[in-house]
Amino acid sequence: MDTRSRIIDAFGEHLREHGEPPGTVFAFCKGLDISERDFFKEFSSFDAVESSYWEELVTHVVKAVEAGAEWSAFTARQRLLSFLYAFSEESLNHRSLMLSRLAKLGPVAKPGFLKGFEVEFKAFAKNVLDHGIATAEVADRGRLASFYPDALYGHFRSVIDFNLKDDSRHYERTDAFIEKTVSLAFDLIRTQALDSALDLARFLIPCREGKSA
Repeated sequence: MDTRSRIIDAFGEHLREHGEPPGTVFAFCKGLDISERDFFKEFSSFDAVESSYWEELVTHVVKAVEAGAEWSAFTARQRLLSFLYAFSEESLNHRSLMLSRLAKLGPVAKPGFLKGFEVEFKAFAKNVLDHGIATAEVADRGRLASFYPDALYGHFRSVIDFNLKDDSRHYERTDAFIEKTVSLAFDLIRTQALDSALDLARFLIPCREGKSA
């Protein structure tokens, strides 16, 4: 295992055990039997290490689902479902850490350590959506479509938040939440419902402005 991977793995183990990052780089490196120079050649800070930890979690799940024999035949909806189910399963290996680092944040918080996590998921979501547009499963709405990855990332965070609060056996409620919310999302982005909602919003905003004038 290379130095970068050793640092990420050891950092993850520390977070699981203590619920927070190490106190100092020096102490962390001493326990790992590497020099501070070795650490700073790979990462600028503990935040950068944690960002890589969460990013690699998404990358690992993406690679796993894309390697599936049926992936190429999946619709965009099936691809997103496959990822979310696989992520929920993989998260069991990281649940204590997710509870300590994510449970109190809520789905809309944007901590710096999730930057890579967000970027990696949005790249995956864009590929899923591009596939959906190419097969006419997703409506191509020009500039509006560029906001779809952001919306799906918000949905992804809501799935995580729901799962961390789920106390049902085998997290059955999380599976149902994923199924129902993904179905709703694709109902919106493959029909005119979203266009109608935006058109209504554009109509109402001037009316409110007129009343306040």
